[in-house]
Amino acid sequence: MELEEWKDLWQQDHKKELSDEQQLKNMLSAKSKSPVAIMKRNLLIELWLVVFTYGASILFYFTAWKGRMSEVGWFMLVIALVFVIYYYRKNRLLNRMVSPEGQVLQNLRNQIHTLEKFVGFYLLAGTILVPISMVFFGWIFYWNARYINPGNILFPSPENPWWKVVLIWGILIVIGTFVLGILNKWYVRKLYGRHIAKLREIVHEIESEETELHSG
Repeated sequence: MELEEWKDLWQQDHKKELSDEQQLKNMLSAKSKSPVAIMKRNLLIELWLVVFTYGASILFYFTAWKGRMSEVGWFMLVIALVFVIYYYRKNRLLNRMVSPEGQVLQNLRNQIHTLEKFVGFYLLAGTILVPISMVFFGWIFYWNARYINPGNILFPSPENPWWKVVLIWGILIVIGTFVLGILNKWYVRKLYGRHIAKLREIVHEIESEETELHSG
């Protein structure tokens, strides 16, 4: 539901002489393209993507090469479990926003603030995961595949001293973290950030309408 539609519904509810709390409840629970409904759908899509992609990858690494790369499977399993916990808590918060109770406007402000913390954690965790993953996979492939191509510049060898390998990995990690961090920021804003901003705008508009009605 676009902002103008929310405002129209707000004004219609005033004409019906509903309480301020009931008006906001009606808007939050409306079945349409509301910011909360869009975020719930995006979150569900992300969950299914994690279940299918991570599930397939975890099964592959646990069974391929006679389990020699099972560490990768465990690493991905931990990430998937953290995301499932994140999904559960964030989805519960969004459900409370759809079916608000008590002092609705004040609760909505608090819930938006909490939602921003969830999204901030998601953005930070996604960015930090980039260098952690690169170091982890570099270590895994060093111990399991360094003999396949001993001249690889990513692994130490008589031709590649440790300082050169560390320097190359450091450059790759910095570049990878920077580029993927920008992409992650764009991705998080597209799925959640802009909808949270719309919610804040809705709250502000409702407060402005309410002030005008009470003063008028």
